[in-house]
Amino acid sequence: MEFNLEVHLNIDETGLLARGTFSARKREEMSNVAHQYIQSIKRETGYRRTLIEKVIVNGTEDITEEVKKIENRPIPPMDDIFW
Repeated sequence: MEFNLEVHLNIDETGLLARGTFSARKREEMSNVAHQYIQSIKRETGYRRTLIEKVIVNGTEDITEEVKKIENRPIPPMDDIFW
């Protein structure tokens, strides 16, 4: 399914609005797609201090808290990974 995504970020005290059309197989994946998009913006801006202010899907649905939960997940320990 296609959806429109609007991301409001604060990067080093400067506001940024980014929009685009993305695809997801189901509604539950939208927050993961939004998180990946924000990560790509962070890479482009040199990983400066970035705050997520608002994430809107299709102009009406606010998924900000879902994306923030993904952003704040702890990094799993490397002890459990077998190379």
